Amino acid sequence: MWASANRDEAVFGDSDKFRLDRDPKDNLLYGRGIHVCPGAQLARLELRIMMEELLKGTSEVAPAPGHQPMLAIYPASGFSVLPLRIG
Repeated sequence: MWASANRDEAVFGDSDKFRLDRDPKDNLLYGRGIHVCPGAQLARLELRIMMEELLKGTSEVAPAPGHQPMLAIYPASGFSVLPLRIG
């Protein structure tokens, strides 16, 4: 089942936690081998540029006061809503 690909406890211990120290080569978001997404490199480049531009003038990222995050509905993972204050 594709929704469980990045949740293998043997590879991704404590998979419910967001951790920046995980080895990105183990991530299966864009597939692997002959099943790799042909747009993976472009998507990574776009995400990197977007984050660089967003964070260029940013001194703080914090949860938005008075707003609750919402978990995504299965089979997605992560948050469907994550209100942040970016300053």
